[in-house]
Amino acid sequence: MTRRGARVVACIPPSCCGAGYFRRLRRKLSDRVEVRAVELPGHGRRYGERAVTRAELAVRDVIEQLGGPVDVLYGESLGAYLGLAVAAAVERPPFPLLVAASNPPPSVREDIRIEGVRSIETAVAALAATGGRIPAEVVADPELAAGAYPLIRDDLRLAKSLVDATRATTVAGDILVVGGENDIRPTSWAAHTTGRCEVRRLPGEHLLAAANPEGVADLILGALAQR
Repeated sequence: MTRRGARVVACIPPSCCGAGYFRRLRRKLSDRVEVRAVELPGHGRRYGERAVTRAELAVRDVIEQLGGPVDVLYGESLGAYLGLAVAAAVERPPFPLLVAASNPPPSVREDIRIEGVRSIETAVAALAATGGRIPAEVVADPELAAGAYPLIRDDLRLAKSLVDATRATTVAGDILVVGGENDIRPTSWAAHTTGRCEVRRLPGEHLLAAANPEGVADLILGALAQR
């Protein structure tokens, strides 16, 4: 249940991560806003469920989890693409602010190639080509690799589906793009909104909310204060 008068921030995690990924960010935000962290099927507490690999199914699942309007959609890496697709499903105002972290816009993204993904090694290589990273010890441990491979493969399939589905998507809400200073330089998502688009950089890596939760929290709260 939403606290009376509280602003709502939805957090959509990157590939191979569950809602628990946002634990530190939630602590930085929870006394100021209500945080709704998304848990996709096949991840975290929903590990036993069949993963979704199609954009429309993922969007439907997220909308059901959120249970109503939100003020901010914060999506990181894969979550940024899913956040765009969810924002596009909002048909009337108020439109959420999309904070898209750690990924180039779908409009200029190269095709995500998944045809040759048939092992943990090829899955990790394909994920690395999209900017994602898997610890080397996961690949080296047969038990960890066996569990990680289907998760990486299915998230790659979902990422491809989302990029293909949103290349020409335009939303009415504003977009704030953010990237870590030690990651790829963030690119404007202006082609995806009829509103405003701003680009910011923060200290941190590709997994920005993990590396710099305080910076991400300040960014979100600052954006909310201007709305």
